Amino acid sequence: MGYPGGSVRVQSPPSGPAAARPLTARGIVRRFGDLAVLDGVDLDVAPHETVALVGPSGCGKSTLLEMVCGLQAPDAGTLDAAPAALMPQRDLLLPWLDARDNVALPLRLAGSGRREARAAADALLDRVELGRFARSRPDELSGGMRQRVSFLRALATERELLCLDEPFGALDAITREELRHWLAERLEERPRSVLLVTHDVEEAALLGDRVIVLGPRPAGVVARISVDAGPARRREATDPAVVDARRRIHDALRTAMRGDEVAAT
Repeated sequence: MGYPGGSVRVQSPPSGPAAARPLTARGIVRRFGDLAVLDGVDLDVAPHETVALVGPSGCGKSTLLEMVCGLQAPDAGTLDAAPAALMPQRDLLLPWLDARDNVALPLRLAGSGRREARAAADALLDRVELGRFARSRPDELSGGMRQRVSFLRALATERELLCLDEPFGALDAITREELRHWLAERLEERPRSVLLVTHDVEEAALLGDRVIVLGPRPAGVVARISVDAGPARRREATDPAVVDARRRIHDALRTAMRGDEVAAT
């Protein structure tokens, strides 16, 4: 599908040893009238890689995520993305559906029958010990449980690229920590490629294989930071590699906010 000044091409999910990257973006530009938001962003996500995207508030992180998911179009540049599942910051569960039917919703939209979709949703809920809440509506669930249901809804699509937009941003610190571990465990059980937008530097270092740092608006990439801390499921905030990655992310953000050039690391 083409757009003025750029293009978005949706390709099949990767498979096999020579599979294409689930996401490749080059020179992405996005404007809203006279307001330039993104200016020449290059971005890649490899198969089964988690890439965290951080930057100042309002720099276009969520805008970029929505373009990857096909909800917006770039004004310039090219974006090749496998079909993606989006998990927004707010769970956006349908209040008139119970947990099971919320998880089953993308399967129903894809053409599955009600019985088949509900059976698949029940299996997912059972795997994360939410089976006994399958008939509970969103207002009967805690914030952490609602986020789990929202994540299961994204998983139910079986798409290889997951786009997570500050998925834990509205939760308290203890629940955030629990869900970070929970997410890392789910991704180890069923590896996916993940693009994670977060304002939390520590969260980026705990979950990301790489961290992409955006500068102030109009945003470009100011740093690419590898996190050599082992599997995300086993990471702790006090691990030396996590502490080092957090420091480098902070330094890149501070330097970018001053308008200085940041060297990629």
